Amino acid sequence: MGIDATLPVVTTPSILATSILTDLGNQQSAIASLENQLATGSAVTVASDNPPQAANILQLQAGVTRARQYATNAQDGVSWLSLASSTVSSVMTVLNKVQSAVQGLSGDTLSGNAAAISGVSTVVQAALKQLLDLANTQYAGQAIFSGTGTPTRAYTATTGLYVGGGTPPTRTVSPGNPIPVSVTGSAVFGATGATGLLSMTAGKGLGILQQMVVTLQKGTAAALTRVGRTLFGKLQTAMARANAQAGKLGADQIAMQGFASEATASVTALQQELGNAQNVTMAQALTNLQLQENSYQAAMYVTSKIEGMNLVSYLG
Repeated sequence: MGIDATLPVVTTPSILATSILTDLGNQQSAIASLENQLATGSAVTVASDNPPQAANILQLQAGVTRARQYATNAQDGVSWLSLASSTVSSVMTVLNKVQSAVQGLSGDTLSGNAAAISGVSTVVQAALKQLLDLANTQYAGQAIFSGTGTPTRAYTATTGLYVGGGTPPTRTVSPGNPIPVSVTGSAVFGATGATGLLSMTAGKGLGILQQMVVTLQKGTAAALTRVGRTLFGKLQTAMARANAQAGKLGADQIAMQGFASEATASVTALQQELGNAQNVTMAQALTNLQLQENSYQAAMYVTSKIEGMNLVSYLG
């Protein structure tokens, strides 16, 4: 037999008391939670306070950690690229001095002026040493032009041979976005051998600068002509290669600075969002606490009246 929906619902004192006690317990919990928020300044102290918000806070915290790492990576990349760019600029300065010296091989030098020839040779030898020092420039103990090869040097100081290899190091500045923070030594100074700048080993092929030194030391008109024409042309090709890398590094540095700014802005935005999710608005929390306390006092008053009425009914 079904229940007649028209029959009145009977609420016994026991049912009413249970309902009131449940409401009072909920209000006490709400008051305790608000008091804890005011004491700690945190909207969620345990996950059970607000499970969805607790999950949101954990997600935001992870986001802040990732953004900070990207910002650190990008700033490190800026430092790498800044050093690499300035180093290649110094390389170009040295090569320009060599170019100017070799361009002076005319007139007196071609007629056998030994002092002038020796002076040009000295300039080239000094340039070779300077370039080797620049080629082994380090950042935080790592040679910036060694790629994934020997970490502490890109070239041997005595032979000028490239001991780096692979590709330039990278820094990840956003999800799945590793950016190179340098170039390899071979991209700037050329490969080991006759078309490169730095090799001083005949077995591997003398580099352009060492070829100049050896040829100048011969001092003959034919030798000087070779320096002034053939080797000078190779030097210009090598300078164009290095200059192209200087331009690339400068562009990469600007791009990396942009990534660094974006990552820093992302950290700031996520921290603000996290703060909004975590932190209590004190004025609002005080208002909510006052409302809950007023509601609780009202419920207690009603409860006392109901208990009194039940007692009168019982005695009557």
